[in-house]
Amino acid sequence: MPTIFFDFDSTVCTKESLDEVIALALKEYPEQTGLVERVEQITNQGMNGELDFIESVKARFVICPLNQSHFTLTGEHLKHNLTPGFTEVFAWLKSNDWDIYIVSGGFLSSILPSIKWLGLNPDRLFANRVRCADNGEVLGVDESSLLWTNNGKTKVINYLKDLRKIKGPTILVGDGSNDLAAFAAGAVDHFIGFGGNVVREKVKAGAPHFVKTSEEIISILEKI
Repeated sequence: MPTIFFDFDSTVCTKESLDEVIALALKEYPEQTGLVERVEQITNQGMNGELDFIESVKARFVICPLNQSHFTLTGEHLKHNLTPGFTEVFAWLKSNDWDIYIVSGGFLSSILPSIKWLGLNPDRLFANRVRCADNGEVLGVDESSLLWTNNGKTKVINYLKDLRKIKGPTILVGDGSNDLAAFAAGAVDHFIGFGGNVVREKVKAGAPHFVKTSEEIISILEKI
């Protein structure tokens, strides 16, 4: 059985989930002009490989105070912002008995509603988690997660391959430099760079396949 791993932000979803969380929180701080643009700049630096993952997340977390409610509300919003055609991709995968996982450097509570919307079980999602006080105030990141490293996707995919005895071909679909890095490290057999929401030039140059539509994804998968 073939196994496919998807990135979430700017791949399955048109948005960057953490950026959306912070944008929601910033609505409570209208005097903080220009900070949404600053958050987007930091994200792009991370996804383009100009800033490592942990530094990118930490830099965004200090923009403004965050609460668990910001993540939860954003999650309900993001399930309505799935990339056009991806519900059809997931339906095709299920009908052809593919094993499907989402592996994201984003945060669980802002992604989980989309996973359920796509008809996947929660155990198919691997993402980071926030640490919160009793009042919901975000204190930081659960740094025990396999994903809380600069090569977290490689670690999680290798962990799953060992845990679930994955034997068939493995494929990763993603838009970021960390997705390309997981392929380069040998975590998967095939990599499809996705540029339907944003084109990362490093990924476009290094990916064996680079596509912009869901139809192109299915066309490649049919040949694997």
